Amino acid sequence: MKYRLLGNTGLKVSELCLGTMTFGKQADERTSFAIIDKAVNAGVNFIDTADVYPIPPDENTWGATEEIIGKWLKGKRNQFVLATKCKQRVGL
Repeated sequence: MKYRLLGNTGLKVSELCLGTMTFGKQADERTSFAIIDKAVNAGVNFIDTADVYPIPPDENTWGATEEIIGKWLKGKRNQFVLATKCKQRVGL
């Protein structure tokens, strides 16, 4: 895996970023964990998520992807870089 500096942050991220928009709907927790494991074993340290994932958007499942990633990251958070974005105002 090749790595690049993320802007001027000093963080080195893998050139490939794992997209997670299907985690929690099309991919259940077990499958999502297996996908993350496979990516990490290939050298990925950069994971993308969003507060409205999984896609397609559904108020009943918003945040499910972040919960799955959080469970997987427990105890190893400092080894990965997370990218996120938000759609809805927080606290509604």
